[in-house]
Amino acid sequence: MSVVVTLPLVQQYLSQYGITTYLILGSIGLFLNIAYFTQPAYRDKSFSLYIITMSICGLLGLHISTVPIIYALYNPYPLTYNAFFCAIQFYLRHSFNELMRTFFVLACADRYASSSTQAKIRRFSQYKVAIRVIPSVLLFWFIVSIFPTMMRTLDKGVCDARSGVIHTVYAIYILMSLGIFPLTGSSVFAILLIKNMKSTRQRIHPTITLEPEPHNLRKRDRDMLRMLLVELIGYILTTIPNTVIQIYKSAAANVVKTKDRLAIENFTIYLAQIFLLYLTNTLSFWVFLSASQTYRTELKNMLIRWYRFITRQRINQ
Repeated sequence: MSVVVTLPLVQQYLSQYGITTYLILGSIGLFLNIAYFTQPAYRDKSFSLYIITMSICGLLGLHISTVPIIYALYNPYPLTYNAFFCAIQFYLRHSFNELMRTFFVLACADRYASSSTQAKIRRFSQYKVAIRVIPSVLLFWFIVSIFPTMMRTLDKGVCDARSGVIHTVYAIYILMSLGIFPLTGSSVFAILLIKNMKSTRQRIHPTITLEPEPHNLRKRDRDMLRMLLVELIGYILTTIPNTVIQIYKSAAANVVKTKDRLAIENFTIYLAQIFLLYLTNTLSFWVFLSASQTYRTELKNMLIRWYRFITRQRINQ
């Protein structure tokens, strides 16, 4: 069986079972993430606000991105014949997914600011600052996302950027907004956070045995650092392929290709720009769950409280 037949079949199975699975598990995880960080112990923390908003945007972006793909397995795909749906679906998908990435960068920046010895930098890690930053970021991306949306069109059943110079500009924009800016920003703040924590540990090490409470606080900081670093690694692994594909598509736009090469390219594009890219939205909860014992313990306690509350309600009825 040739790749022209095999790869589209594999792609169909990945959409039918792979995307459906991570849509369900990702939705559950993001909902639990939101519930966890809205608990009284966390809801008034700036870091929690960024994680909550990131999770909400990730949940919306995940559904807007993947539900039409699953729908298209059993019905005509609206993106192939409806120009309005082509535009509005991309606009919403791009807006919420970019918001998710930006709030992850801000969460990294918040942790760095909170660990700083400089008062001016620590001011960024405040609840009142997060309350102002979040609406500004929302407004920014809802306006900026109009720009790439206007560069896309529905042509011969394909919803993509217009050809020529516009396609090059679009590719550069996507490369910067999906790859370079969020990856660079989150990596820089993560490195600075590690540096600050090492400096703090060296400075207070002699008093660790005398002050158990600061030790507990540092343990929570280490958990947060581990959670962010593991999620950053996951983000890199699921985003870098899309960046590479964007560069390749621009470089090979005018190359004459065989049917086999087209089949391989289409499948690779699907993996990089759909399957892996949207998988990014589902990572945070499962990363936090696997990387932090504190998160697991407190999540377990939260679920037990929910269970007891539901049980009491049934008994009272």
